[in-house]
Amino acid sequence: MTDRKAVGLRQRKFAVLSILLCAALAIETVSTHGAERFLSDGVATVLAVGIWFVVFDRPRERSAMAAVLVAALVIRWGGYFVAANLGHVISLADQAVLALLLWSAVYVILRDLFRAPAGGAENVLGAICGYLIAGDAWGRINAIAYLLVPSAYSIDPAVTALLPDWHGRVALFTYYAFAQVLTIGYSDVTPVRAPATTLSLFAALFGVFYTAVVVSVFVGLAQSGKGGGRDNE
Repeated sequence: MTDRKAVGLRQRKFAVLSILLCAALAIETVSTHGAERFLSDGVATVLAVGIWFVVFDRPRERSAMAAVLVAALVIRWGGYFVAANLGHVISLADQAVLALLLWSAVYVILRDLFRAPAGGAENVLGAICGYLIAGDAWGRINAIAYLLVPSAYSIDPAVTALLPDWHGRVALFTYYAFAQVLTIGYSDVTPVRAPATTLSLFAALFGVFYTAVVVSVFVGLAQSGKGGGRDNE
């Protein structure tokens, strides 16, 4: 009975996290400045806390990631109070710390999926959350690459004109990252040389690999359901 309650709680956690992830992505794609930026940062904060709470359930991992989470929040909200000439450094630190948190979450989700390969609704929700987190993480990596080597990317001037500040540019790279992971392409942002081209290749390979993982989870769920039906007979 206790195990069932634990599984049910984990399912609900991942269900809530998936909703938060979708909401954050939807808001981020339209946020550029002013109240929209504040709203986006607020949702991002709730999402970061949600990822920490849901994904990292081992004491050591939770403690380590709590430090990363606090650093991410301090950098994100501290950006409102620093001088404009420090914006580039703050943006770089913000993306780097968030990337560390997100990639750590993806690693933990994949690790748990492989250690408990039996199909289950909680595994399906976890795999979906991991996919969404991974897409966001690739967006952060591309944002870091752009901050370090802007010439590695070619961005449509018409799109750039619609993004008056760096916050909007991050939303653009998130959208671009999901196009990479899904291998559907996105012509408004084009990798023209390393490291952008290298990241594009690895993102596509990761997307194919993760899709196979998600499919295997669904197959495992279907097989376990059939097995349960036979046992009941």
